[in-house]
Amino acid sequence: MKLRRALFAAVLLTLVPAVATADRRYFLQSYTPYLSPAGETEVEFHAIAGNGQGDSTNTSWGNRFEVEYGITDRVTGALYLNFVQPGGEGAAMAFDGPSLELIGRLADRGKIPLDPALYLEVRESGTELEVEPKLLLAHRRGGLVCVANLIGEFETTHPGGATSRALRLTGGVSREFGPVVAVGIEALYHHQFETAASNPSMLLLGPTINLQKEKVQFSLAWHPQIWGDPASAGGLDLRDFPRSEVRLLLGLEL
Repeated sequence: MKLRRALFAAVLLTLVPAVATADRRYFLQSYTPYLSPAGETEVEFHAIAGNGQGDSTNTSWGNRFEVEYGITDRVTGALYLNFVQPGGEGAAMAFDGPSLELIGRLADRGKIPLDPALYLEVRESGTELEVEPKLLLAHRRGGLVCVANLIGEFETTHPGGATSRALRLTGGVSREFGPVVAVGIEALYHHQFETAASNPSMLLLGPTINLQKEKVQFSLAWHPQIWGDPASAGGLDLRDFPRSEVRLLLGLEL
């Protein structure tokens, strides 16, 4: 039902005059350093569906509601409200705390190779503190956009719990077909650092599409797991990670 509503919203985009904006979401695993201008406000709804992990036949959900604001032409800030629903039968959606996000571009576009930007997100759920720093890199030539992110993830449970760590690398290439449609492919490598010897890892790879017209944009991605370690089924790690992810975003500039 949620996917059907999102696809309906995407169809509505074709009825709106086309205008491109700086913060177009070509990718859903990766961020580009191309930020909104100063004073611009955008609200976004994110949904992440994880399918096929462990013994569950149900889909897990992660939903995020975001309000983003352009503080300057090189700095944006955002507030997220996070909700999660495990994949177990009868599991309910639960609030997973707020997040604060800050992105700062190191220079104006084109002044430094790969247009680097720094990203920091902090989430507090009451039982867990998560800190996520990122280095954002991208290159744009005409309608072709390439991106790469280096991501750290640190989660500490309360009170006085252990800190779990993970490293993620993302990358993608997207091509614009006119001002409305952009189609690309994106990959995510995820490696968890655990006290046990397993240190699970996985690789996702799949297509992403973005539709954008005037003040509305819609992005949809399907990223199946193509490799996992330690493998539990067909060369995939389904104990620690989902078989595939479907991600969608609906954004509205105010």
